[in-house]
Amino acid sequence: MLVFRSTAITAAVFAVALAVPAAAQQPAAKQCSVDEGQPSEVARAYLTVSQVASAHGADPASLKKKLADAVQMLTKSDQHDNPVGHAFEMGKLLVLWTSLPDVRLTMDRGTLGYATNPKDSINLPAAIDSAFTAVETAMPECASETQPWRSQKVWIDLVNASIQELNAGSLDSADKHATVSLVLNRKAPYGFMVRAQVASRRNQLDQAIALFQQTIAAASADTLYAEVRDQSRMNLGNVARQAADADSTHATKYLKIAVEAFRDLSSDTTATPSYRATATGGLVDADLTLGDTAAARAIYQPELTNPKAFSFNQIVQGGVWATQAGDSAGASTLFHAAYQMNPYHRDALSNLALIDLRQQKFDSALTLLSQLKAVDPNGDNARLWLFTYAGMAKKFADLNHDIVARFKQSKDQKLKRVLSDSATLTTDSNRVYTELAVNVNTGMDSIPVLVSFSQFSSQGDSVTLKGTIANHTDDAKTYTLKVDFLDHAGAVVVSDSTTVGPVSGHATGQFALKAAGPGITAFRYAPVDK
Repeated sequence: MLVFRSTAITAAVFAVALAVPAAAQQPAAKQCSVDEGQPSEVARAYLTVSQVASAHGADPASLKKKLADAVQMLTKSDQHDNPVGHAFEMGKLLVLWTSLPDVRLTMDRGTLGYATNPKDSINLPAAIDSAFTAVETAMPECASETQPWRSQKVWIDLVNASIQELNAGSLDSADKHATVSLVLNRKAPYGFMVRAQVASRRNQLDQAIALFQQTIAAASADTLYAEVRDQSRMNLGNVARQAADADSTHATKYLKIAVEAFRDLSSDTTATPSYRATATGGLVDADLTLGDTAAARAIYQPELTNPKAFSFNQIVQGGVWATQAGDSAGASTLFHAAYQMNPYHRDALSNLALIDLRQQKFDSALTLLSQLKAVDPNGDNARLWLFTYAGMAKKFADLNHDIVARFKQSKDQKLKRVLSDSATLTTDSNRVYTELAVNVNTGMDSIPVLVSFSQFSSQGDSVTLKGTIANHTDDAKTYTLKVDFLDHAGAVVVSDSTTVGPVSGHATGQFALKAAGPGITAFRYAPVDK
């Protein structure tokens, strides 16, 4: 099946830079005022916390003794006198324990200094959460003080481990560590995000949807998590769309979730253009699947109404959406506008050629494909040529049929001679284009080398071009890719080349080129040696 090329589609990669806020971003309604000065046990524990937290490079054994003594003192004291102070200091002491070497998440109570049940085990994340939850329940305004403690090294290590395990495909470990990280810190989105990805990869789509929604809610609380929020909105839409395909009975429910996620992201001006464009494509697809063609067509109406107000990429993307919406006239208008804007761009040429093929304008499609071959000689365009040649062959066959019919009906000998000559010409033309179509079709499975492009982007006067060269032969090959970067008029702004390979038989090699020059809007490359 032929597809329209889009210049605005990017792939989301699951990788995050872990961001930890130093303090809550929203102002507290009340000032947190935990009494850390009484009774004396609380005050002394507060002093121990201050000493250990600032003791950089100190002997770990001495720090462990200080912490154990403070924990023992707190657990021996009467916690009914200032219970919030007791809980606050206990939570901080346990967090400091987790920063020391050879301390596991589950330890003997006695090792940590607990005066009661010393031989029993205690789970440190659960104990830390219990202590800080007591503070936050009694004094909600103090969440701004407990949150930084919840976000210390033990939590960061858990989140990083879960992300690394997810990327390595160790789903059980990733889920386990992400779940524990949420015990410590439920306000950050990372634990939810990892668990959502795990559920998605396990095809547990309902669970993945719920977890992505929790990720988005957590990430929306702070602009620090904007990238996580945007990636998760995209993932939510994609997973909900997948669930709709898998469950026809509840497809409408899932499609509405996808529509909401994609619309929210596509309309968010703080999101990156690539996220917004990809989300809009998802929105068009979800609307069409719901049967809401009007909603899908409304999305690209601004581009259709005033193409000059938009960039080339936006116009091409609008044409792709119009095609998906079955709006042939709109797609034709947009792709013609893109071609006028950038007549040497391979996407403008291929998409407009495909539109002409759909409208059976085989002559103009042939002209466009000739221009496309000049800029993209080793591209994956064989099917476009096949359908064009086949269309031309049919065109001449139909003409021949009409001419023969007129010849049989006519009694005018002079006209019959003209018709006979025309029949010969149309027969010959039909034969030529049929042979061309057969040759393309026969050779499609034996194309020796294929050049594909994954990125052509610009920033100011600098452009980046990335892609692959596929070696379809049995032998290893080394290729030289020579590229001319063009302006709107087709003039060469700057040229560059790169060597790709050796590329093993039936394998691909990657390339990346960067160029700089005023007015670069397109590129062409010389035919790659076969």
